[in-house]
Amino acid sequence: MIKNGTHKKKILIIQTRPGIGDMCVFYPCIKEIGKKYHDYDLHILTKKRSCAKELLKNEKSIKKIIYLPKAKGLNFNYQIFKVFKKEKYRICFIMHYSLRYYLIAMLAKVNKIFSYGILKKNENIVKKSQIATRQWLNEKKILFDPIINFRTNNKINNQISIGIGGSGKNKKWEVEKYIKLIKMIIKKRKDVKILLAGGKNEIFDAKQIKQSLGINGKNIKTTCDLNIEHAIKSLSYSKLYIGNDTGFMHISGSMGLKTFGLFGDTPINYSSYNKKIVPITPNDKKNISHGSKMMSKIEPEFVFNKIKKYL
Repeated sequence: MIKNGTHKKKILIIQTRPGIGDMCVFYPCIKEIGKKYHDYDLHILTKKRSCAKELLKNEKSIKKIIYLPKAKGLNFNYQIFKVFKKEKYRICFIMHYSLRYYLIAMLAKVNKIFSYGILKKNENIVKKSQIATRQWLNEKKILFDPIINFRTNNKINNQISIGIGGSGKNKKWEVEKYIKLIKMIIKKRKDVKILLAGGKNEIFDAKQIKQSLGINGKNIKTTCDLNIEHAIKSLSYSKLYIGNDTGFMHISGSMGLKTFGLFGDTPINYSSYNKKIVPITPNDKKNISHGSKMMSKIEPEFVFNKIKKYL
């Protein structure tokens, strides 16, 4: 890109955690870096599974999103180095612990390199990203904004999103419990519309839910056969999300929707970047962590009592 007769300066943010939810978690920090360096072109290097090109397609501050190559070992390093040399980045932010990317940035003669460091630590990823960003930007009072510009017609109506998807069985609530919850919701709100938010792996679950609801299941829609862009659009018509700790939960929160996430096997602090996301744990337990295996301990009646005033 040319500006005033010269090549515009560029900065790179490297965020390599793979999920959609991960990109939503780190985006408030990415947004602040973009604001600080508004006279630079901002690029992001990330994994394809983050769906960053779809999630952030309407964010004008981001000029390019580059997905990591499929190569491995030395060839992977070389491919990344070629990106650095081609783009001639002035500044690089590495949003994780890594020796590899730090050395590549040095070899590519990046002027300033900001990084978490080399030795990985067991930390709250939300707090760490925000603390690091404040230090890097020398701004102590940043108020991180989690809202992403999806440019959807966010007409708040009577649609409720039920998030049945998940990256693993350990993070998923049982289908039978979703059926019980949906029945309670329909009983309270006769005119409610239900959207089952899941992917291809949840097609069978969605079919089972619809069949179990009989006549009430005929008007239930799903995102299971939609690509991510169309799924986002469908979610935007909801007034509320209830479901697993998954990408759809983070997208809903990033739209500004009231969002209830079911946490029985992942730490609730993963949602702390966004006040719109309210974690529901078994009997309000606070010490849920990876491997807790307590999704089955969350009961439909307990969830319904948490959400009923928002229906």
